[in-house]
Amino acid sequence: MNAEPRMIALPADVSAAMGSLRVILKSVQQSFVQVKDHTGVSGSQLWCLAAVARQPGIRVTQLAHTLGVRQATVSKLVEVLVRKRLLLRERGEHDQRVVMLQLSAAGQQALQRAPVPAAGVLPQALLKLPGEHLQQLNGLLDELRQALGDDRDASRTPLAELLRERPGRR
Repeated sequence: MNAEPRMIALPADVSAAMGSLRVILKSVQQSFVQVKDHTGVSGSQLWCLAAVARQPGIRVTQLAHTLGVRQATVSKLVEVLVRKRLLLRERGEHDQRVVMLQLSAAGQQALQRAPVPAAGVLPQALLKLPGEHLQQLNGLLDELRQALGDDRDASRTPLAELLRERPGRR
């Protein structure tokens, strides 16, 4: 009995779609590498810094809403950025339980060194699409996501976190 897996030839349209997805993911990964090389922070950390720069004094819950990710994810990002001295936590004057976020001088410098839009190359590309094309793309991506098993949890995880290199992975 042959234990080798059987290779099947993919239809041309499936191969074309796979090729397009590879090009898109490679572009996104390359932008994350450029961000890390120029700023010393990950793509998701840069995204977080940019959001705080746009809304000085923002709270973690508001930041999670602004970024469209889970509060636990933002809390971890904020903790790392505070440790790196790129973000500052400030207590509210009237209510000490309220913690507001501000960029430090080092955080501002990291943002200025960013080689790509802080939101990332993929959101920038999506913003260039006409509205009706974006709606069509969203519909098609929903179908694809459902065919893959519809992992809703991943939809609220920054793309930089999903694509980053993990130990033992090439």
